[in-house]
Amino acid sequence: MIVLESKVQVPVPPQKVIPRSRLRKILESRITQFRLALVCAPAGYGKTVLLADWARASSLPVSWLSIAGEEQDGESFLRYLFAAWERVQPEIAKTSLGILLESNSPDIKAVLSAFLNAASQTQNHLIFVLDDFHLIEDKGIHEVLVFLLDHLPSNLHFILAGRSEPPLPLARYRAHQQLLEIRTDELRCTREESAAFLNQSMGFELSAVRIDSLHDDTEGWIAGLQLAALALRSRPEGNDDPRLVSGQHRFIADYLAEDVLERLPVELQDFLMKTSILDRLCGALCEAVTWAKESQELLERLERDNLFLVPLDDQREWFRYHQLFADFLYQELNKRHPQLTSDLHRRAARWYLTHELPEEALRHAIACRDAGLVMQIGEQYFEAKLLSGESRVLTRWLDSFPEQWQFEYPLIGLYRAAVLLFTGALEDSARYVGEVEQRLALEENEETRWPLARVSAVRCSIACFQNDLARAESYANRALQDLPEEDHAFRAVIHHALGDTYRRNGRWEEARICYLRVLDQVHTPTFRIRSVHVYGALADLELQQGRLHESATLWRKALAIIEARESRGIFPLPLIGWVYIRMGEIFYEWNELEKATDYLSNGLERSELGGDVRAMIAAYLLEGHLKLASGDITKAAECLEQARLLAENALFPDWIGRFGRFQLEVWLAQDRLRSAMDWADTMLQDHQFEGQLEKEAAQLTMARALIVRGDPDSLGRAKRSLKDLVEVARAEGRTGVQIEALALQALANWKRGERPGAMIDLENALRLAKPEGYVRLFVDLGLPMARLLQEAQSRGIMPEYVQVLLAAFNSALATPRKSVLPEPLTPREQETLNLIAAGLTNQEIAEQLVVSPETVKKHAASIYNKLGVRSRTQATARARELGLLG
Repeated sequence: MIVLESKVQVPVPPQKVIPRSRLRKILESRITQFRLALVCAPAGYGKTVLLADWARASSLPVSWLSIAGEEQDGESFLRYLFAAWERVQPEIAKTSLGILLESNSPDIKAVLSAFLNAASQTQNHLIFVLDDFHLIEDKGIHEVLVFLLDHLPSNLHFILAGRSEPPLPLARYRAHQQLLEIRTDELRCTREESAAFLNQSMGFELSAVRIDSLHDDTEGWIAGLQLAALALRSRPEGNDDPRLVSGQHRFIADYLAEDVLERLPVELQDFLMKTSILDRLCGALCEAVTWAKESQELLERLERDNLFLVPLDDQREWFRYHQLFADFLYQELNKRHPQLTSDLHRRAARWYLTHELPEEALRHAIACRDAGLVMQIGEQYFEAKLLSGESRVLTRWLDSFPEQWQFEYPLIGLYRAAVLLFTGALEDSARYVGEVEQRLALEENEETRWPLARVSAVRCSIACFQNDLARAESYANRALQDLPEEDHAFRAVIHHALGDTYRRNGRWEEARICYLRVLDQVHTPTFRIRSVHVYGALADLELQQGRLHESATLWRKALAIIEARESRGIFPLPLIGWVYIRMGEIFYEWNELEKATDYLSNGLERSELGGDVRAMIAAYLLEGHLKLASGDITKAAECLEQARLLAENALFPDWIGRFGRFQLEVWLAQDRLRSAMDWADTMLQDHQFEGQLEKEAAQLTMARALIVRGDPDSLGRAKRSLKDLVEVARAEGRTGVQIEALALQALANWKRGERPGAMIDLENALRLAKPEGYVRLFVDLGLPMARLLQEAQSRGIMPEYVQVLLAAFNSALATPRKSVLPEPLTPREQETLNLIAAGLTNQEIAEQLVVSPETVKKHAASIYNKLGVRSRTQATARARELGLLG
């Protein structure tokens, strides 16, 4: 959502203003004593001018929000409230509140909680002024404000200014002395204020009697005094006109405004009436609506003449009419030139559309009932809103269209179907598509060919959501045949949906082609949003093929779009967190741990705030790996438990496999070899291993567990599994899987005593890994891999890269102590030692090695003698110290 800066700036007081020092003093001295202040009076009593004049001079920080029409629901209201706060305290953007609101469609409860937390950490008093609050009709916004008011810390205060009482529990606030009220009687001008305005500000030399007469007859109504002053200036002979002192100020506005308007030059009258359709005015917008080349000069003239024009910024670029005056001008426009109104709204809509302000453009397009223009706005922005998760906004748009449009314009039905599709209502979506198709089929001709192609495009998306690839391809072919080349939006919809479905089904190259076709489309407003999804999908494809550098490049492109200022508020928070986390994973693999930690910090905070389970699992696993890399095993185990709670109930089998891999690493770091072996036994006995062969993470984890177990049968099973995995990964071009499988295969061969085979596998893995800079894949395999790398170094295998990898191990792993055994262990003793370290009993070891328990005891006694120890515990510790365990 684009925030209009003019709405969060304190308005500039008019050049000729009635001094209200008495009211300013009340606000300055008393506002911090109350939770809420209500400035309530009918139009024309100077509420905005008073508050703006006070806000600009106050010693207190004041956040200002001018209510107009963009606050359609609680979320948009909170975004504007935050924008007003950020203008006064920019550092608020770095809090959880800022992070939540940098995304699209955040959870409102989370935003409210973050708002109050941020407020409680603010040390000084802060005032929020909500001007024209009576314009808000949405019940959800009233509920949001009541919640905030009921939980405000003592240093936060709200001022609501409006024509009528807001639907808030004012009686309760009043009873608890939490409400400061400034109402009509307080806002009436005093006799001294009336005199100062008429004779000093307006430059008259009226007698005391005349001032008293005007003051009494206008009853201190500021708008009445101002209008009277304008009439007196334009028609001095009207000083004694009895209509000026009728005392009926509910009628005086019409009379004086008409009198003032009639006496203005024709071109200025014309300008005033034509621009009355606008909520806010600037020179360029007014020029587009009125075709008056000197629009900026006319605005400045109106301000100088005090013609109810309020500047909204210090640069005097944006203005608004006093609502009383704007209402009168609009009535005059409809009375004098009713045929012009629609065209003026149409011009305004086109200007807003050109300046990428779709909400305002749509409002004016509907006002002039220009369905064609509404469709044009939809073509440009509907998809962007849909992809950014703004389904509520789109539903509101669709509900605001005249009912007959639903039948006259098939695209509206397709838009409705798309919203339902993205919110998971597949049956309702398909029903809407069917209704549109039936209406088009009744008049099938050349003109309906394009709309029918769009119907096929939406049907393709529905089939993709259902993972029905054959049907999706059929609809896609039909749609692409009839869609014009310039229909970039629907072509992108087809290619994106097919790309996701191909990727889901392991058809990598077809997915890549589809994604690249999406990126070939014209950079419409939708492109920023869709491209982040596509760059992420392409990055994942590159990662599948082991290309870390290209994957990082694509994630960086996605992140650059997200972090651009114009992207603020259009991306869902989980998506933002996901991109940061995936970048962190790549830096972790490169062993750039500080950068990985920074990206993780950004990603984890956004994932937790967004409540995205998949991203949180990924974040906790990455954090756990970082903790293990730093030697903090306790914290790594805590991260594992955080991930476990989510993974056990999640529907992401690929992340379950990654969880299992990290679980094994934590057990090995904790020397809980028995736990690892028990887990492996359970997987094998339940045949879960065979059932998860297609899930490489689980397969690689099991292979490593079998290698740690180290008995001949386990090593044989690991080798067979890894061999199959290497062949499949090589055939499918998934280099990352191939590298890890080869590295594990090298460990298995080394443990079996097949040293030449181990070195061949390791060298193959290193040659594939070096161009992309893999580091942690090897380092996280621990001491056994360090020993293999040292052996590779001694043989002169890729010495520079091997040295980089060895340097990434901590000093204990990089330079393990040499064995000083008087006699080396035999292969059978080595197997026995591994099983002792794994926590197996003599009976269990005997069963594993297919020997008698007595033989195991003999092997154990020999091991103890060679290690110079007396117990299993001492043997395990000494063997680990000497680097004998793998």
